Amino acid sequence: MESSDTSRTMRLGDILVERGVVSETQLSKGLEYQWSTGARLGDALAQLGYASPDQIAAALAWQGNYGLVVRADLLPNPNAVRLLTEKFTRTRRVLPMALDGEGALTLAMVNPLDVLTIDDVQLMTGLKVLPVVTTPDVMNEAFDLLYSRKGRLEAPAKVEDTQEGPSDLEVAKYDTVISLVDEILTTGMRHGASDIHFEPQADKMVVRLRVDGVLHHLMEIRKEIKDGVVSRIKILADMDIADKRLPQDGRATFRADDRSMDLRIATVPTIFGENVTVRLLDDKMFNVTLEQLGMGEHELPVFRKALKRPWGEILITGPTGSGKSTTLYAGLEELNNPAVKIYTVEDPVERKMPGILQCQTKNNIGLTFASMLRSLVRSDPDIIMIGEIRDRETALIATEASLTGHLVLSTLHTNDAASAVTRLVEMELPVYLIASALECVLAQRLARKLCQRCKKTVTLTPENMTREERQFLGVTEAVIGRAVGCKHCFGTGYSGRIGLFELLPIDPDIRRLILENATAVDIRDKALSAGMRTLREDGRLKVLAGVTTIEEVERVTA
Repeated sequence: MESSDTSRTMRLGDILVERGVVSETQLSKGLEYQWSTGARLGDALAQLGYASPDQIAAALAWQGNYGLVVRADLLPNPNAVRLLTEKFTRTRRVLPMALDGEGALTLAMVNPLDVLTIDDVQLMTGLKVLPVVTTPDVMNEAFDLLYSRKGRLEAPAKVEDTQEGPSDLEVAKYDTVISLVDEILTTGMRHGASDIHFEPQADKMVVRLRVDGVLHHLMEIRKEIKDGVVSRIKILADMDIADKRLPQDGRATFRADDRSMDLRIATVPTIFGENVTVRLLDDKMFNVTLEQLGMGEHELPVFRKALKRPWGEILITGPTGSGKSTTLYAGLEELNNPAVKIYTVEDPVERKMPGILQCQTKNNIGLTFASMLRSLVRSDPDIIMIGEIRDRETALIATEASLTGHLVLSTLHTNDAASAVTRLVEMELPVYLIASALECVLAQRLARKLCQRCKKTVTLTPENMTREERQFLGVTEAVIGRAVGCKHCFGTGYSGRIGLFELLPIDPDIRRLILENATAVDIRDKALSAGMRTLREDGRLKVLAGVTTIEEVERVTA
């Protein structure tokens, strides 16, 4: 086919016929369908099945001498995307792709002949519009990627230098810092981050997001404005911006994208300035059932049986970030009904639950876990949830409450289930109280799940299985999943998390060992002989089920 400018004045239908995409008969039927429905010719031919959207887009691109956007170009410049609202881009089927230094905006369009939309965009942005063509499917995929909570991390706009005088410079810098902090918090919300870290260094500040338990680099902030960023965050949390020598804690609420999220903010002074950690508390992450957490048929009936007891103590153990609070909330959700009275003592209250009386500690006025518990026990509750047992006084009150007709749920920082007994002994609790009160201990970790969009299924045989894989799996043949990485999972191969559990029921044999001051190793060995499944064993079964990987289980259980 000729490629002269005169040949590009051909009509779309003629181009498709000349390229052999459609026949003359099909073109005639397409024109009749267009006339009867009012659809564009390209849409008419696609709906009749005579041409694919890709073929239509390629013909339109050639006809108007436009560029063609394919799936490989799905990630546009974030600075360009921000020029138009999500509602406008979805309604008009357009997407800003790039900005050049001469005031031109590259605009991907399903219909590049829509001159009204081009005029509107030029009016709204003040930029010259350069249309490029894409297909409806590519446009929809781009929308899903850009406006959903998952996708590739996108850096906020860079804060540019300004040339105003001292007073104007201060105002301009402050306004820019506000928008920059808002942008970072919004990005964290969109990508489902659990926390955002602002880390000062000698010549810059690094911002990282923790998504699915793993940190991802987001951006770097210039040295000149890093103090302004810290001050802005401290203002949000009602902290003292003048005091940079001592750690501070605060809370705030942030709203973006028609969503509201509670923020828990902590600052720590370092040699290069204040490090700020912003924890994003999303109610949605707590709205899960015990099954959705990943608790299997081996642990679930035993744990639910303990939850149904009228008294006793249930402990959830694990390091920070292992999902202990989420498990507690899932358990409370099952217990919550009008026939029982439930109190919680938390720091902070991470999820508001209707029908449950929730209390938040305030150490600065003496409202501690222990002081609150002493009052709650006198208020005749059926169930008490304690956010964390941190000291002997809290542990003693909780244990005694569980022996006087209350079901007590709490968390403890230990590496495995058996070590919870040792930890309570170290807090100087009498062993007879521990043995009498404790009903079960649940240790847990959170492992990343394989991304279902890109995971690779492989068959392991004696010929291709490594010695490490054979030792971990305990079999000579298996079908497992491997992490690959795609644009939907930040290139990691993982998306979402699942719990690994180790449940230790306190049966008569375990109670006897506790009374004998047995070590954690002795208690663990006895529980294993009675059928307890370890964290690593639970992880192994989830690897064989194709949910996660060997590397991930070893990372969280090492």
